[in-house]
Amino acid sequence: MRTGETYEEWHRREFPSQYVWENYLYPEFGNSDDQLVCRLPIHIFGSNDCQLIIDNLEFSQNHKTTIDYIVANQESFIKNIREQVFEYYTFLWNDYLNEFEDEIKYPNPQINKSTIIDGMIKPSQIYMAGKIEEGYFGICFRSTFEGDHGLGIEFRNYKVKNVGAGEVGFSLHSD
Repeated sequence: MRTGETYEEWHRREFPSQYVWENYLYPEFGNSDDQLVCRLPIHIFGSNDCQLIIDNLEFSQNHKTTIDYIVANQESFIKNIREQVFEYYTFLWNDYLNEFEDEIKYPNPQINKSTIIDGMIKPSQIYMAGKIEEGYFGICFRSTFEGDHGLGIEFRNYKVKNVGAGEVGFSLHSD
């Protein structure tokens, strides 16, 4: 500690990442098994909100910048998500979903447009590794066609990098 410095001043100077969350726009958070958790106002694909999970007890400026960008620009993700998920759904449909006779739950992608995805997915969680580069996160969706595993999307630089079963949205690595 420096001369005349209080414990709180010292602690803020030594551990600034613990105070980034203070006075933040989405303060409803808690700690759960070494994770920070809060709700974000995500309103895409029929969602009212989405749970944010940061796999660390420290909240960095990269987390804050990425979260702010996601919330402010969530509508801009729709087209990219729709196209990539439709491609993934088409792959699954051609592989084995065409064997099911439920045309409502498993519509034929060859006679439908990518907009069929809009009613088939709903975001449930946004996941971030403990240490991230800006724009790196995962979104997990509830899905009619990946009911057992859920659907996961990995984002890099705010663009879809990978789509697959639910673990894709959670298998991010700290840099």
